[in-house]
Amino acid sequence: LGLDMHTDDSDVTFNVCLGREFEAAGLTFCGMRGQPDHRFFKFQYQHEVGRVVVHSGDRRHGADDIKSGERNNLIIWNHNLAWRSSEDRMKYMASYAAEGAAPDPQCLSYTHDRDFKFFKTPPEGQQLRGWCPPQGREYPGFGESPKPPKPTISSQDEL
Repeated sequence: LGLDMHTDDSDVTFNVCLGREFEAAGLTFCGMRGQPDHRFFKFQYQHEVGRVVVHSGDRRHGADDIKSGERNNLIIWNHNLAWRSSEDRMKYMASYAAEGAAPDPQCLSYTHDRDFKFFKTPPEGQQLRGWCPPQGREYPGFGESPKPPKPTISSQDEL
């Protein structure tokens, strides 16, 4: 099984793929916590045995489902105690920009997002108790069900 979209309680995360045989077990990365593009798709990383991916703990990410096999990873969360106790970090953590637009579907989290149900069906048995985006930081149109695209009319249809 995959792992729902989230950020880590770390300053820097190391994710080392230790092994086993597996198919389709990537990581999806989105924007940085508190930025207007927090829930916008950025890139897809495919694990390879013996390789490490290093990312900011504030980068939203999630593990994709494994199609077959088994994968073992070593995850290391790093904390910089000087940074964590600084005034600059306190200001950074208190800041949260308004989202620029509706999220990309692959960056949605049933655990964290208040608008998940407007885009996807929640997994069975999961209670939606999201916090993201914070009150007052929603994108324009937040809370409205997405509207289906307007049908295109060809010139033959008009005749």
